[in-house]
Amino acid sequence: MPHVLVHQRIGEFDRWKEVFNSLGPARAAASCRSTAVFRNRQDPHEVVVLFEFDDLEQARAHMGSPQLRAAWQDAGVTDPGTRTILDAVQIDAAQIDGGAR
Repeated sequence: MPHVLVHQRIGEFDRWKEVFNSLGPARAAASCRSTAVFRNRQDPHEVVVLFEFDDLEQARAHMGSPQLRAAWQDAGVTDPGTRTILDAVQIDAAQIDGGAR
């Protein structure tokens, strides 16, 4: 399944998150299965989001949609940043605490 990794610069996190949450139905319609939102501890104006999609073409259409561009403006995105398409090679969630240290 394709993943899309997005880095963005934002003005105010709570506003950004409110708009991000409101886009849930649009993401679902674009075959998005899950999202993981990260915020830089040292720079609270940087967010990173990892999206998992079923269909790459639907993901691309969503990421380039006028609705999403308008939402970025409403959310206070100051730099739309980068989008990288990734293919998962290995995901070992069960090994987070069980791995060698």
